[in-house]
Amino acid sequence: MTIMLEDSLRQMLTARVETPPVADDVASRVIRHGRVARRRRAAASLIAVSAALVLVVGGVMSLGGGWLTGDRGATSVAGFNADGIEPDLSAPVETTTAPGVDTGIGLDIRSGDQLWTTDGRRLPLSGVGEVTRVYRVPAGWVYAGVDKVRFLRTDGSSLSLSGEHGRWVLSADGERFAFQLGATLYLAKLTSNGMAVLGDVPVPAGSWPVALTGDRAVISEGGRGYAVVDLAEPVPPAPNAEVTAIYGVRGNDLLGLVAGKDNSTHCLARLTATAGRLAPSGGGACEFGPAGSPSGAGLEVSGDGMAPDGAWLAARRGTEVSVIDVGKALDGRTVAVDCPGDALVDPVWADSRTVVTGNDQSVVRCATDGTEQTMPLPEGVNESWQLVPRLMAGPTGQ
Repeated sequence: MTIMLEDSLRQMLTARVETPPVADDVASRVIRHGRVARRRRAAASLIAVSAALVLVVGGVMSLGGGWLTGDRGATSVAGFNADGIEPDLSAPVETTTAPGVDTGIGLDIRSGDQLWTTDGRRLPLSGVGEVTRVYRVPAGWVYAGVDKVRFLRTDGSSLSLSGEHGRWVLSADGERFAFQLGATLYLAKLTSNGMAVLGDVPVPAGSWPVALTGDRAVISEGGRGYAVVDLAEPVPPAPNAEVTAIYGVRGNDLLGLVAGKDNSTHCLARLTATAGRLAPSGGGACEFGPAGSPSGAGLEVSGDGMAPDGAWLAARRGTEVSVIDVGKALDGRTVAVDCPGDALVDPVWADSRTVVTGNDQSVVRCATDGTEQTMPLPEGVNESWQLVPRLMAGPTGQ
């Protein structure tokens, strides 16, 4: 019986194998549909991966520029790198003041290679070696070493800017940046998105920019004096050796010093620019000396010594700081408000009526009405600390 069943089963299977499949076989249709579905899913996956790759590449390209379209177009400049957005990779530094808590000083502080902000944060000032200058601008901070300049944004990322041997300057509102490479001076616009070169003008190779207003830049030619270049209407600069210092913009003019009749004194004066040349408009008090002049040469005013509205000057004589009424000084009378204590730190204006200075123990805020406030340094600030000038748009004094 078993042998007969086996023979029958063998004959059935043989016949099944030899019979061709039915054209409308249900199993075959299912198999075919499954294969088509798999091919469609594979094609869809390939398209999705390709689209993602395009988006990633496009995102990287958009991050790479960091340039804004300027009035005359963004120009690539040798030695100028505005597309190096670099996240801060340094180890986090513990703060002694909780974020969001105002220190009461009214200005940021540079302590070594760290930026101590007014709201209690500490941000590293890296990538420039020993830090020599820091400025607060609307979009963040611009800081520099001997031959490198960087722009630190409020989120901690930074951009490499340009500046050959410190030959660069910011406008009083912190929105424009002039830098010199060789015998060319470039003007750029600075925002949180990056930087755009707006124009350039030839200048003497041995000069450097010291002040910037609109499209005009004041350049120093060393012993030959100061001159003006206008990027909108370029004319050859004509240095005036009688001008011995530039303090900044006041109304439609510049404020600075001119040499006295015997060349031993320096007098405060309005300066007007005509055809590349600076010329004094009237005379003023002659008790001043350029910053860095020998001790006793007079009241010394640093480049950051003028109040934002141009109405006051913060000047030093030794370790004493005096706040001088500019209008009266231009009329030949020196009227000053003294700021008490030993000022070992260069004075910087917190606003148009308050100047801040200090020493290795405390910070002193002096108002133009004679009031004063002394407060301790934040814990952990090193003895070589400096105040950070704040460059922001505001009203201009007349």
